[in-house]
Amino acid sequence: MKKIFVTGLLVLIFVLYVLRVYKVNTGLSVKEEVIPYATEREVGNGVYMKVKEYTVLTSKEAKDKYDFEYDTDEDVKIYLVKVVYSNKARDKKMVDTRPVSIEKTGYTNATEMMFYGICNPFDLEFELKAGEEREVILPYILSAFQFTPAEWQKLEDEEFYLSTSRYPVKTKWKMK
Repeated sequence: MKKIFVTGLLVLIFVLYVLRVYKVNTGLSVKEEVIPYATEREVGNGVYMKVKEYTVLTSKEAKDKYDFEYDTDEDVKIYLVKVVYSNKARDKKMVDTRPVSIEKTGYTNATEMMFYGICNPFDLEFELKAGEEREVILPYILSAFQFTPAEWQKLEDEEFYLSTSRYPVKTKWKMK
C-alpha cells in the first residue's frame, strides 16, 4: 500500500512539473525581427552592422584559397559571410563578433574561430574608433549530418540568416 502511495505521489509531482514547464514555456513568446539584406541596423551602443555578401566554399576550396584544413571526414560547406561594422557613436566602441551565428530554422552554428583568424587580421573582439567602419568575414562550417541528403544537395539555394540576438527579440539578418 505504501509503495502505491509513493508511486502515485511521484507521478503526480512529475505531471505537475511537466504542466508548469509547459505553462512557462508557452507564456514566454519570442518575437522575431527580420532585417532585410544589406540593411544597416544598430547592434548596440552606436555600433551598426549590415550583411554585405557571402560565398560558399568546399573543404578543398578552403584548403586551396586559405590553407585551411577542417579536420573531419564529414562533407562540409563553409559559408564566408562578409559584414560591415560601423561606429556611429562619438567615442570608441568594442565590437564582439562571437554572438553572431548562422541559422536556417533554429539550429545555429557559431563562428569557426580558427578560420576567423585566417580571414581577418584582428581578433573576434575589436575596437572601432568613432566614425570608423570595418569589413569582417564571419566563417561558418555546416556539416552534412545537420541536414537530410536532399537538403544538403540544395543547401546553397536555401535561405540562411545571421542571428545577433535570441531573447526577448530574435534578430535575424537576411543574407540575400
